[in-house]
Amino acid sequence: MPLQRARLTHWLFLALVLRSAFALYHAHVGWDLRFDPGYYLTLAQNLEQGVYSLFHPLDIPDTTRMPGYPFLVFLLGGSIPAVLVLQVLLSTAKVLLVHRLGLITGLAPRTALLAGALMALEPVDIILTGSLLTETCFTTALLAGIVLLVGHKDRRAGLAYAALCFGVAAWLRANGAVLAVWSMMVMVVVCRWSLRKAVIMVAALLVTVAPWIIRNQLATGRAVLSDSGPVAAAYFHLPEVLATAKAPAAATYRQGLHDRASRIDWEDRGQASAFFNGLRTDLRRAAISHPIAWCKVQLRDAAGIYLAPGRGHIVGFFGHSSLSAILQGFAILFSTLLVVALFVWGVRARHLPTPLLVILLIASGIILTGGISTTDARFKAPAMPLLLIGAAWAVEELRRLTAGWSAVRLPAAPR
Repeated sequence: MPLQRARLTHWLFLALVLRSAFALYHAHVGWDLRFDPGYYLTLAQNLEQGVYSLFHPLDIPDTTRMPGYPFLVFLLGGSIPAVLVLQVLLSTAKVLLVHRLGLITGLAPRTALLAGALMALEPVDIILTGSLLTETCFTTALLAGIVLLVGHKDRRAGLAYAALCFGVAAWLRANGAVLAVWSMMVMVVVCRWSLRKAVIMVAALLVTVAPWIIRNQLATGRAVLSDSGPVAAAYFHLPEVLATAKAPAAATYRQGLHDRASRIDWEDRGQASAFFNGLRTDLRRAAISHPIAWCKVQLRDAAGIYLAPGRGHIVGFFGHSSLSAILQGFAILFSTLLVVALFVWGVRARHLPTPLLVILLIASGIILTGGISTTDARFKAPAMPLLLIGAAWAVEELRRLTAGWSAVRLPAAPR
């Protein structure tokens, strides 16, 4: 055990060094604040004026981004280096959490250490850690909630802390609330949890996000947690569904959305609410009218997310240099490992430990919900700690099976 702890410490140190090095590199080449990072900074700056809006002083309520991350940036004074230092520490802590969850899952100590080592080296996680994005904080909160959910010995305290972690994740990204409910469903079906316990957990989660729902009701007249899901699904998923179903609206739907948005007076709360309600209506009608096409597109995009090595993120920072090629090759190795692991999970499905089955099902929920948007490796990032635990188990299974096969001796030929 002392040797295992020493090795774990080494991997923790390496994780810290790699993530710190990329954050310093990001600072050296200049902060990339396009798209989401710029939005988060603007929201944080406008919080100083007492509004949560990208369009101060118009004060158009922002309901497509949860306030947790902008508020964190605001608390840290809008300092990008301060945010990234915190993210480096949180991301490094994931190595410990992955190792702990691996042990809870029933992995041998060296296999749990392998999972932690993979987490330390995962290239896309390193890049996201050094970027002004929600992935690091969200994934750490979600992972901590899963560790507490699956393995805390004091069940009441464990469930309370797990609900708190899921609540933090939901304040960072609305998907956190969906994944919390999905995790409860997995625990009921796989671990034979009582429905009452799951309902209590979901109720505790709702209490944590209730202030934001109430705020949205007061600001927009709609008691919703977020509009991010409907916006992503309408702009990315729905056009693909219509095209797959060969629906007449496929050719014009996306442009129709842009035209509809351009006609909206966004300072008018009624018009803005009507736009978002219209997106939800479009999605509901498409799901009812084209359920097979909907599932086909979502599964296809989820598969793309599962396989995505994160090439775009690597090229975005390192261009087409030789270092970029090396990092892309390393990222492809991780994707290949997940493909091999998927094969092993399928072949050895009956031998999966129950806790491992739980975390793989939770990971599948993360990947599937990401399938309503684009096939970006970012949407796999929250699932990677869980998938790497499963991959470490698969590697150990392959090692055990190959060792067993090599031990089989053919009978000597008769003389």
